[in-house]
Amino acid sequence: MTADLLVSAGKIAGSVILLAAVLFGVSRMARLIKVDAEVQRKLIHISLGLYCLTFPYVFTAAWEVIGTCALAVGLFMLARGTMRKSLGGGLHAVERTSYGEILFAVSVALLFWLKDGHFISTTMHHKPPPGQILYILPILTLTLCDALSALVGSRYGRRVFHIEEGKKSIEGVVVFAVTAWLFSLIAFLLLTDIGRGEAVLLSFITAVFGALLEAASWRGLDNLFIPLGLYFLLSNLIYAGAGGLAALASVFLLLLIALLYVARRRSRQDRHFLAVGSTLFFCIAIFAEPPSVVMPGIAVAIYFAAMQIRKPERPPFDALNLLLVIMAVALFYFVVSNLARMDTIFGFNLSFAGLAAGIAARFAKNAWRVAIAVLIAWAAMSIRTYWAEDQSQASLMFTLAGLGGIILLAIAGWILRRRDYGRPWMVLGGLSMAIGLVSLPLSPP
Repeated sequence: MTADLLVSAGKIAGSVILLAAVLFGVSRMARLIKVDAEVQRKLIHISLGLYCLTFPYVFTAAWEVIGTCALAVGLFMLARGTMRKSLGGGLHAVERTSYGEILFAVSVALLFWLKDGHFISTTMHHKPPPGQILYILPILTLTLCDALSALVGSRYGRRVFHIEEGKKSIEGVVVFAVTAWLFSLIAFLLLTDIGRGEAVLLSFITAVFGALLEAASWRGLDNLFIPLGLYFLLSNLIYAGAGGLAALASVFLLLLIALLYVARRRSRQDRHFLAVGSTLFFCIAIFAEPPSVVMPGIAVAIYFAAMQIRKPERPPFDALNLLLVIMAVALFYFVVSNLARMDTIFGFNLSFAGLAAGIAARFAKNAWRVAIAVLIAWAAMSIRTYWAEDQSQASLMFTLAGLGGIILLAIAGWILRRRDYGRPWMVLGGLSMAIGLVSLPLSPP
């Protein structure tokens, strides 16, 4: 046991030392010769990504990778602060705000933990693990396709579109899609036993979906969106068969065309919201089954209904911040489901019902409108937690207890309205996760 721990400690220490060496080397090179800031950052991105591809062959346990990534985050924080000159020169030479390196470490840790194929969708529980493809392809796509997209877009991009406070190029997105299709096709043919026709179709879906994730991301969030989004996609579609993949590819392409048509005359903020929202809800539908988008959809619908009725002043990109909270809540339940090996759909629905009530209360003029919002959210939640469960006593108890949680979130939303906190969605999202987590033991068997 002691020898095994020493070996694990050596692998972790060696990986962190290698990371520090890469950061120092690129920072030193940037001071000695003139290297474009984006090139510096992508050199680090590619170097670390390629090393992370070896993790399934270097590490044997998930805790080793989680420990390595935790130490890497600490090193990245030093590179942002006291050691910015010696270690952070390559990472932070770009002018835009980005948390990509930290999110990259989080994604690697999550993917390694999930790489054997943990599924939240009950329809996938009986499927055998598809192998290393669930780890290697998302990391490979993030490492090479994202880097090539950024480099080509920054140098040759002419047709640009705006995202939050930055911009990207059509040329960069096209490069991402083409390279992702090629890498995906090679990976499927070498690492899986699916047929060639299925490999071609799944590569197309992977490339287009990955490109949409990259185009919609900002502030380094592509380092989280791309690997996890592709994991959800691959883990649930790799066994879909040629017919299912062909149908899905057709529907996906039609929806993408419809999205581009709807967004063509929208404002910059609205276009970015549509891109992020469509990818987020697609991911929720993939890993938690399509009916699970109802409650998050109600939360977003209530938000926009309040905007139309009250027309309040909003901080910039307020709707995007709400989507990030929705993503965090959904990801929270995915992680809890895999940790506890249980179906968390009841807590999932309760959290989003409470969030919807909290949003309504945040903008409501009086208490009776809050009461109506609570009843609407409770009724929507009960469709899944009671009426779809054969009206059992256990589901009734959960649904009644859930009403109490929804009321608590509505009260919190009303308080936020009175005091006008600067980050109301983060507060409501955290409270909704806490209430849903507490309610999980009450979930019907």
